[in-house]
Amino acid sequence: MESKLVLLKNYETMVEALYDQELLLENGISSTINNEGLVELMPMFTEINDGLGLLVFDSDLEKSIQLLDENNNANQQNQSTADE
Repeated sequence: MESKLVLLKNYETMVEALYDQELLLENGISSTINNEGLVELMPMFTEINDGLGLLVFDSDLEKSIQLLDENNNANQQNQSTADE
């Protein structure tokens, strides 16, 4: 069965996309960022199009979503604790 790339998430900034890409890589999941070159050359492109997209293989999609959700929940809990 041939794997194909699917969109995991869209981002407004390269920093956010790279952060999530690194998280996936640390967990053994390869990914790529689309529109990277275009957004760097024309930042207003993020407002016109979907911006930066993080792509993963379809076989890694479910695990990738779970990792990003767990990381997001952990960050929210840490932020709540810091705000108290």
